[in-house]
Amino acid sequence: MKNKLKRYGENKLNNLILENGKKLFNKTKGKWSKIFKNNNPIYLELGCGNGEYTVYNSMHNPNINFIGIDIKGSRIWKGATFLKELNSKNAFFLRIQIEEIDKYFNNNEIDEILITFPDPRPKESDIKKRLTSIEFLLRYHKILKNNGKIKLKTDDLKLFEFSVECIKKLNFKNIELTRNLYNSKKHQEIKKIQTKYEKKFINQGRSIKYLKCTKLDFN
Repeated sequence: MKNKLKRYGENKLNNLILENGKKLFNKTKGKWSKIFKNNNPIYLELGCGNGEYTVYNSMHNPNINFIGIDIKGSRIWKGATFLKELNSKNAFFLRIQIEEIDKYFNNNEIDEILITFPDPRPKESDIKKRLTSIEFLLRYHKILKNNGKIKLKTDDLKLFEFSVECIKKLNFKNIELTRNLYNSKKHQEIKKIQTKYEKKFINQGRSIKYLKCTKLDFN
């Protein structure tokens, strides 16, 4: 508990974390290009945890802006602290519930959304809380630009099949998927970084599932 409180205190002083109580927190919608001070593409990592993808990708892609999103302040502390030490100019962490995502991003503002190892929420009563449910996908569709992409990595087969079903119902196009990412010769870019949980799942012998699709404009 003491360690968490220490991290929360440091988060308040870290300008790379946008959270309740900070100046920009409720002023981001439609303003991200102004916040980043450029018009580069914007990529989101949902349920980012320690922010491994946000950190790695921001370091290796200076012409893309990255935002890691999670409600757990003690987790995003790690990635945000590392990037603060590097004086990062192309990454932020946003501490919110993901179901509120459309309060912080405008329609057609985002280029790509990555969902990494979300809670599978196996109970039938929790279907709407899955990050790849119809309800969440509709939120993502709103904030994605035309031809914007959604990517998903998970070890959970049931969640993966559920996600594929939902995406097909919403007419996303160019759906690519694999039920064993590391046996595939494709998707090399997504293999470059592994989260703490992904390494754990691989060591347990679980296959990693991967899905990528593109926004189809409903209009």
